[in-house]
Amino acid sequence: MFDLTDCIGFIAKDASKTIVDEFNKRLKKNDISNAQWTALFFIGQSNGLSQKELGAKTNSKESSIARLLDRMEQDELCKRIRDPKDRRIIRVSLTPKGEKIRSSLLPIGEKFHQDAIRNISDDELATFKKVLDRMVLNLVNTDEN
Repeated sequence: MFDLTDCIGFIAKDASKTIVDEFNKRLKKNDISNAQWTALFFIGQSNGLSQKELGAKTNSKESSIARLLDRMEQDELCKRIRDPKDRRIIRVSLTPKGEKIRSSLLPIGEKFHQDAIRNISDDELATFKKVLDRMVLNLVNTDEN
């Protein structure tokens, strides 16, 4: 008989919520949201990436990314510039303030990651990632979609 508490979707959602909530607690001390942190990370990693690419990297809708970047521009964390070769493309880069905040948050992200994987071997972590990837592929490639 089906048991929701043993269902991988329920277990993954519950674990994800706990992980995100715990990370948000650490970010809150720095007055940054998880969405802002994620955007700061990816923009800083590829300064000048397009707004569309940022949406893909963060698995976010274009409208959500646009609103997020509106707020981040108001807070002077990033700036958007139309690509001179293709005016349809909007490029995003960090401001000096955004870069400073990103740099100060990187150690927090690293510490959080290390705390989360404490007492987990490299092999266990690799297996965990491999199994999650396979589950996602299983679900994306079903006849139900």
